[in-house]
Amino acid sequence: MDRRRLYLILRPESTGTAARIFRVLHHVMAALGIALMLIVTVEPLEQAYGAGLAGGFYVVAAFFLLEYVLRLIAAPEAPGGQHRGEHQTRLAWMFSLGGLFDLAAVMPGVIALYYGPDGTLFGFIWAFKYVRYSPGLASLGRVISHARHALLSVLLGFCIVLLSAASLAYLLERHAVHPGDPGAFKSIPAALWWGIVTMTTTGYGDVVPQTFAGRALSGFVMVGGILIFALWTGILVNGYAEELRRRDFLRTWELVAKVPFFHNIGAALIAEVARLLRPRDYPEGTIIMRRGEAGDCMYFIADGEVEVRLQSGSIYLGSGQFFGERALVTGEPRNATVVAAHTCTLLVLDIVDFHELLARQPELARIIREEAHRRLGDDVPRPVPALEADAPIS
Repeated sequence: MDRRRLYLILRPESTGTAARIFRVLHHVMAALGIALMLIVTVEPLEQAYGAGLAGGFYVVAAFFLLEYVLRLIAAPEAPGGQHRGEHQTRLAWMFSLGGLFDLAAVMPGVIALYYGPDGTLFGFIWAFKYVRYSPGLASLGRVISHARHALLSVLLGFCIVLLSAASLAYLLERHAVHPGDPGAFKSIPAALWWGIVTMTTTGYGDVVPQTFAGRALSGFVMVGGILIFALWTGILVNGYAEELRRRDFLRTWELVAKVPFFHNIGAALIAEVARLLRPRDYPEGTIIMRRGEAGDCMYFIADGEVEVRLQSGSIYLGSGQFFGERALVTGEPRNATVVAAHTCTLLVLDIVDFHELLARQPELARIIREEAHRRLGDDVPRPVPALEADAPIS
């Protein structure tokens, strides 16, 4: 197998059959390794099946060792690798975050070889193998990176409040008697534990102020902790929502750019259209819309094929064509049922956004309205070329 093909198989975004098989095997091995680690800690099962569990553990460790070696071999095929030497590219990958995680995934097997069954407890590291295949976690990493200054500012505020609370609690409680934990407030470092559980509103109950002033301080510290964690939550939620909007916009941009109907409108107008359209995937056989129902949106076919079931027969529409516009222009009910002939990706334009688009793009409005009026009362199943951006139905 050549190195380029190996790189594509190992690449998380690859859609080939070999890549999908590898991903399934990878996920199964990671889950198996974690399950074995958990079972080994159950003493009756470990005593009854110890040899088999150990053998399975080493098989999983060997798989991740093999994966590490294969990724090291394929590293020069990564984007930008052609501009550097093979050894330099491999060295850069070894010290990258992904390379270090892959190396860490090899370590449980090595530790188990030297230290016996206790080494299997490090199998929890294999849970991190799923991070590479989780776009959501990757997005969260980017959110934290982009918002790091705001997060660090709030962390600084947390530390200031924590230190202040522990210092005040020490002053107020150091002479009080604490039957459950006599040393709870004997020093500021000791009082930090009370400060942490109070600010996080965990409230273990093992450390409780005895003076009235100490309990009043606890109330202020709790409220301050809630406010600080609310700030953290707001920063992360806003950043994550922005990241999702950015990712959805890029996906919609790519889909819009693929539709021949939009080829000649320019990048600026594509961006405007992409803001209004919503991509939606339909499995084969899904009913997209039904005859007789009210029309509240129209569809552009980005990929795949749909079957249009008219009263006089059926036709098929493919990539680049659109349908559903007549009901929006005339206000009449749908005159056809549309079914996904194959798995397809459609760009949906809501009725409100439809009228906004027509107001902003006179040329697009002209094409869509001409097609809608041309088909008024015409139920003949005649397909329309995609490049002409016509469609036969409402």
